[in-house]
Amino acid sequence: MKTKLIFLALLIAAIGMLTSCEGGGGGKVSSMQFKRMDIAGAKALALASDGGSKSNAPMRMPADEGDPEYNVANPIWTVSEDGTLVEVHYTIEVVGNGEIVDMVKANMRLKASYIYAIGDEWLWLVNCEYDYPGIEDVQEPLRGKIRELMHAAFESNFLVRRSDGALFEWSREQGRPQRGRGYWRQSDVYGEVEIMGKDLFTCPSMGGLDDYYGRVYKLEDKGDYLNVVNMLNSTQQAECLLPDSRGIFGSIIYEQGAFIFPDKPGETQLVWSKTEEDQEPYGNLHLVSINNTLYAIGFKYTEDMYVTDAALLAIEHITDPQDMWIATDVLVNLDKTAAESLQQILWTPTAMWPFKRPYKTSVMTWWQGNAIYSVDPIAKTFAKRVLPAHYPGDENSYYDGIAYSIDNPENPLPSSFYICDLSKDAAEEVTIDYSALAEYLMKIVPGKNGSISYDPNTQSFRSSLMLTDGTMLNIYIYVSGEYKGKALVFREGENTAGQVISVMVRLN
Repeated sequence: MKTKLIFLALLIAAIGMLTSCEGGGGGKVSSMQFKRMDIAGAKALALASDGGSKSNAPMRMPADEGDPEYNVANPIWTVSEDGTLVEVHYTIEVVGNGEIVDMVKANMRLKASYIYAIGDEWLWLVNCEYDYPGIEDVQEPLRGKIRELMHAAFESNFLVRRSDGALFEWSREQGRPQRGRGYWRQSDVYGEVEIMGKDLFTCPSMGGLDDYYGRVYKLEDKGDYLNVVNMLNSTQQAECLLPDSRGIFGSIIYEQGAFIFPDKPGETQLVWSKTEEDQEPYGNLHLVSINNTLYAIGFKYTEDMYVTDAALLAIEHITDPQDMWIATDVLVNLDKTAAESLQQILWTPTAMWPFKRPYKTSVMTWWQGNAIYSVDPIAKTFAKRVLPAHYPGDENSYYDGIAYSIDNPENPLPSSFYICDLSKDAAEEVTIDYSALAEYLMKIVPGKNGSISYDPNTQSFRSSLMLTDGTMLNIYIYVSGEYKGKALVFREGENTAGQVISVMVRLN
């Protein structure tokens, strides 16, 4: 009897071991999916991280002498009216068993590199990672299983429905534009991702070597899923989305001209210029969207193909005798200088076309040299503005209408910098306070220092200096806020504590 009891105990233990092995010590997970994020009542969303973390502090300071880590992925927080940050809670669907299921549901989170606001209905979480805080303290084999889940979803992208926080993973096959690394602005996706009614429309303009470049997709909200519709036929490639409040989009169809397509797959209409009797029509039409209304810009040429002038024309829907869209009345006449400027941009392969993006304001603008040209279709005016001294002539140097410049960027320690606000008529000079550098001045190695450059991720000028003991000093000169005009010094490898907000998006 005693032998039988011992055998039975061993059998039970063996079965327990087999069960434990099958479950992997705490269960197993075959799949997981982020379904929802709790953003109810939030005034804004923010990406923020603890400045005490070496990978993020201070303000994404590089760990070595190389370039800074652009777009470091940070956890997502809700922001209340008084500025309080609360980390977002997620609803996660997990298929599996054992304690690992509850652990994943309770602790897994998303870290994102950027958040785009897409109209009033959607958000786009860019380049996300799955993150599990405290993973180092989890015992094996659970730690390895959780890491497998984190690795499987590296750099995912999600669309968030604002009304209920529902999450939809967004792939290239579903029309997601390709985003690289660097500094991002809300305006970067104008013409790539647009809203019409309750539907999302996308036209990926990066990654021209893959199958998704130039297609136009409509994402229809079906509640639990997004239905994807390809809006163009197989022979067409579009270069932009130009929205119009009349329920249409304009675009440049590759090698075919200026098109309008309605909210029906496969239907497109080439836009023609109306010919008046005894009046030369404007040809070579290009569409532009200004404040959610489509217009056309047409050119006139001599027999030798020199441009003589250009004009902004209205786009009209003609139903009698044909159902078509056509460029009609001239709203604004552009002079020869402006026409030649636009023509030169069109003939420059690397230029940023003013026709490849919609304007969310009431004025269309384009840049050339040290001047900004503008056309106002409502006021029916055209203007040219020469930029003041110190203002950069590159449109990409401006972030929310403001640029920051240095007279001599080869000098790692300039005496001042300039705030160039497009809403003002002159640059503001700010003297730089280097008092924090005083203790290091006699230890700087001449000839071993880099130039200074503006880093929009940190809203500061950055430079570096080498000391006689081989240590690098990272210099941050902030252009706004509490430390405006002050040089802060960080020795290589040092950290500073405190929460750092990298992105903030208002929800209401």
